[in-house]
Amino acid sequence: MASAAIPGDLDNDNMISRAELSDAIISYMKFTYTGESVKCLEKDMLRETARKHFTITVTDLAGRKVTVPTRVEKVVLGQSLYIQEFAALEGENFTEKIVGWGSELETYDIDTYNEYLKKYPEIKNIPTVGSLNKNTFDTETIISLNPDLVIMPLMMKETAQKSTENLENAGIPVLFVDFWKDPLENTQKSILVMGQVLGREKRAEDISRFYGEQMDKVYSVLNSKEENDTKQKIYVEYGSFGPSQYGMTFSTSNWGPMITKLNGINIAEGVASMAPIDPEYLLAENPDMIIIAGQYWPESKDSMLLGYSTNLTESRKRLQGFCTRSGWNTLNAVKNNNIHGIHQGISYHIYNFAGIQALAKWMYPEKFADLDPEANLREFHERYLPIDYNGVWILDIVEAQEK
Repeated sequence: MASAAIPGDLDNDNMISRAELSDAIISYMKFTYTGESVKCLEKDMLRETARKHFTITVTDLAGRKVTVPTRVEKVVLGQSLYIQEFAALEGENFTEKIVGWGSELETYDIDTYNEYLKKYPEIKNIPTVGSLNKNTFDTETIISLNPDLVIMPLMMKETAQKSTENLENAGIPVLFVDFWKDPLENTQKSILVMGQVLGREKRAEDISRFYGEQMDKVYSVLNSKEENDTKQKIYVEYGSFGPSQYGMTFSTSNWGPMITKLNGINIAEGVASMAPIDPEYLLAENPDMIIIAGQYWPESKDSMLLGYSTNLTESRKRLQGFCTRSGWNTLNAVKNNNIHGIHQGISYHIYNFAGIQALAKWMYPEKFADLDPEANLREFHERYLPIDYNGVWILDIVEAQEK
């Protein structure tokens, strides 16, 4: 069999036709079973050629038709924050398929990175391919890794347009999924399509079913609640800077759709999205509830500290610090201790059901008195993730008995 740039590609068109694959298989069979002196592909190369030839086509969250090998064995996570979804689908040995990933996990969620590092020290050796967020995404590095698939965030589709073209021109399929832009609409769709391409359909269906059951704990009550329930004004802030500087708020993504779904009034809608709100506007709007979203930023002494490595005493102290801002003592939310903290990652991961559950419980405490978002988040970890749930992810500004 003549040599080619791609094993088995006799006409050098960078594709393996069925005829070429058949020739390769026949040659191998002749060599193996009849002892004929024929040139053929080695066994491992033949297996790789056959694997890449047999494909499936799916529709990703950008509405694109994406064709991938039937057996995807090498994956680049275009955004490494998707480690939770990937690990949930692949299970204990998830690292075996990751050949490269973005730098976001270490940059934006070092707490989760460290938690995985304890159990999977090999992740420190996963090649980094840069970051779409920082315009350092390196398609040449990805091409050199020869992955079967690159998984990208829908939120970065426009930013990644040129990178996507370069990868697909190199024969590497790109799949867009979404847990951030429209979490309520796209979370189940994303996990199911990931399950399709990774060959984890049953696992994905089980996760999707669990997710649906968790969401129904809110929707079933929400659909039956009285129309004359008073709508609350709600303000959510990403508390990465602490009280001294206002962090970004959300309008049409992350927490925004959840507030709207629960019939709340998001005071940032149409005013600020992924940017800080005007403090004077906030005081004038006088929100009934304030939610400070946090993560683990040990280098920032006043930031909203939440996540695997945190404790309740310190996290509550950080949350109370935000109430010392100028003018906040006049806000209804502060006067009524209606201030809460929640892990920002909940809003852009498969377990965002815990986020809408927490919001529902805070907004309608009597209707959702028996709902326990933290217990449900813990159950998700126990059922699907290879790392344990610990630390503080959801909290109130005062303990329950103080209210």
